[in-house]
Amino acid sequence: MQADTPTTARPGLRPRLIVVMGVSGTGKTTLATAWHEALGWPWQDADPLHSAASRAKMAAGIALNDQDRAGWLTRCHNWLASQAARGEGGILACSALKRRYRDRLVLGLPAPWRPIIIHLCASPGQLAERLAQRTNHLMPASLLPSQLATLEPPQPDELARNFDATAPVQATHPHVLARLSALPDPGHAG
Repeated sequence: MQADTPTTARPGLRPRLIVVMGVSGTGKTTLATAWHEALGWPWQDADPLHSAASRAKMAAGIALNDQDRAGWLTRCHNWLASQAARGEGGILACSALKRRYRDRLVLGLPAPWRPIIIHLCASPGQLAERLAQRTNHLMPASLLPSQLATLEPPQPDELARNFDATAPVQATHPHVLARLSALPDPGHAG
C-alpha cells in the first residue's frame, strides 16, 4: 500500500524522512499510515518492493538472505532518495533488520535528509500473538524466529529511537513529532 500524494502537512513541521522499522507484527504499516494521515507526507510499504521470487520464498516459509534483499534495499533507498529530491519527505515502513540494511537505505542522502529511524519493539510472545491473528500477509508467522535472530537493534550513532510497539499510536506520535521538530531543516541540504 502506498499513498502517492501528500495531504495537508502539519503547520510548522518541515517534511522529513522516517523509516519505521522492526520485525513482522510490530505495526509498521499501522504507524506509517497514521503518520501519513497526521503529517500529510507520502508513505511507502516496503513489502511490495520485494521481487516476485522473494515474495514466493517468504510465502513458502523460507527466510530471505542478504542476496534476496539486495534489490529490495535498492528500491527502498531509491524511494527515499526520490522523496528527498522532491523535498516532500516520506515515511517508509521497512523491516531494516540489520545495520548494513539501514546503512544502505541512507547511502548518499544529504545529511539533513538522513531518515529518523523509528524502531518498534515488542516481546516475542506479543509478536507471536499478533501474527497468529493476522491473515493474508506476506510474512508468515513461522518466519518470526528468523527475523528476531537477524535483528540488529539501532546503535547510538544511528538517528534512531526505540518505541514500544504495543503502545497506542497516539502515545508514540507526539514523541516522534518532538524528535522531528528538533532536527536540522532539510531545506539547507546542499
